[in-house]
Amino acid sequence: MSDKSFSQAVQDLQNRITSNLQDSMNHMLRYHTTATAATLNIEDEKVRTVVTNELITDQLIALLTLMKKLHMINKEQHDEFTDYLLRALAAQHSDITNWNTPG
Repeated sequence: MSDKSFSQAVQDLQNRITSNLQDSMNHMLRYHTTATAATLNIEDEKVRTVVTNELITDQLIALLTLMKKLHMINKEQHDEFTDYLLRALAAQHSDITNWNTPG
């Protein structure tokens, strides 16, 4: 058994997280679970909004990936749409998660 480098271990962890996230998104899509329903029990409004936005974005990316696999869109379109969604999500998160309160 060989020891993994730190960077290899981090990459393996990222791959597992990505795989688990994609499985979760596929489950939500398959069982028609809305992001609103999935986050219903999150009491903090800001946290609920961030998680809801993330889930919606991830579901859209999963659908785009399916569309690419079905040859409805090509890789360049998939990448362009995905990049746009991730930029929009980051902008939403920076607006929502401004935890600073006026002093």
